[in-house]
Amino acid sequence: MKTPLKPSARQIQALAPRYMQAFRCVGSDCVETCCGSWNIAIDERTYQRYQTIRIEPLAGMLRQHVQRHADPAASHGAFASISLKMDEPCPMLDADQLCSIQKTLGAEALSGTCNDYPRVFVHDGLRLGLCASLSCPEAARLALSDAAALDMSELSLEFNPELAPALHRRRDPLSSAEEPDLVRRHAPVLASVMDALLRLEHLSAEQALVYGGLLWRRVAALGEAAGDASREASGEAPGTPSEAQLEQVLDQFLRPDTLSRAADLVQGLPVPKEAQFSLLLGASQRFMREHGGRASFRALMDEVSQGLLLGQPLAVCLARYQEAESQVLRPFLAQHPHLLKNYTLNALQAAVFPRRGTAELQAEYMDLAVRVALIRFYLVGLAALRGPAFGTDDVVRAVYGVARNIEHNRRFMPGVMQQLQEQGALRLEVLATLLL
Repeated sequence: MKTPLKPSARQIQALAPRYMQAFRCVGSDCVETCCGSWNIAIDERTYQRYQTIRIEPLAGMLRQHVQRHADPAASHGAFASISLKMDEPCPMLDADQLCSIQKTLGAEALSGTCNDYPRVFVHDGLRLGLCASLSCPEAARLALSDAAALDMSELSLEFNPELAPALHRRRDPLSSAEEPDLVRRHAPVLASVMDALLRLEHLSAEQALVYGGLLWRRVAALGEAAGDASREASGEAPGTPSEAQLEQVLDQFLRPDTLSRAADLVQGLPVPKEAQFSLLLGASQRFMREHGGRASFRALMDEVSQGLLLGQPLAVCLARYQEAESQVLRPFLAQHPHLLKNYTLNALQAAVFPRRGTAELQAEYMDLAVRVALIRFYLVGLAALRGPAFGTDDVVRAVYGVARNIEHNRRFMPGVMQQLQEQGALRLEVLATLLL
């Protein structure tokens, strides 16, 4: 029997991938609980409620572990938090690894962070959407294991205005004809273009990302063509690309005859494997050196290191890398193309791509592409170690490892992007080097 809604709650509709219909927290059965290893943000409403709790020992635990921040702005907007060290479990977990707050007071007593995670609520300027952060192992398993998991459908949600979740949304809630930035004005259309490219059966996730990169490079170039005499003569403001120009670029890339040749075009791009290996290994080593990662991620990196024979001469490692990629990973992904596609589709929805505007388009896209490239790099290492035993579980593990350690690290990706920029690699034309 369905539990009746609380008086203050109401039903709302959201567009969500199909796996969200099946998602349920598995609690103490989770292979890596979300209740540990990172700071747990506590909103002001929840903090003030915790001050009124008199039930012991819960009240004492809350007083001890929930610390208010003197300057929330310096704590990424968190009013208070439960601060944890790396690999340290949340002190609010009981002996069964279940939340003592929820068991004692109910789910409505949880902070917004704990109540929402791993759910990500988004608004693309047109409607509400919902997906999950794949840093949750169960969400990653559901999202990647089924080829149809990223098919979109309507999902009814119980919504309590007092517990309204934070929304990831585009900078401008609704595009309009008055919006001067072409990307912001047509963001929903451009998002649907990238979604459609990834769903093309004849393109792998990597090929779709590279082809999309070529397209977004052309779109971004429209915004850079300031002062064009012909546009000034037509009365348009200098530096403002026209609708016709965007339509022409989209038509060039999306014509059926062009799309049918997209895989051949992308595969014909030069891919220096030594540069790919060095860029991705360098980024990974930098992360481990500066941040270390959680125990599960360190174990993953140890296996990647073993598989790629890191520590041996570069020529030996590179040969091992190329052999595992061509003989194990590529055939496996050809049989299971949805694995990387589903991760990428989910990441695009969670990021509300394109989220900002023309000037930020390439950097937004490169941020996603670098994460896919890192996942793929780790998969090569696992494939080298596992050989024929390599499988979907390895992909799930690599995906939630990257999501949990790298996507949730506010300092790492900006550092990687800066490093790529210094090496002249933070350009969409470098995507083939990173991904193929």
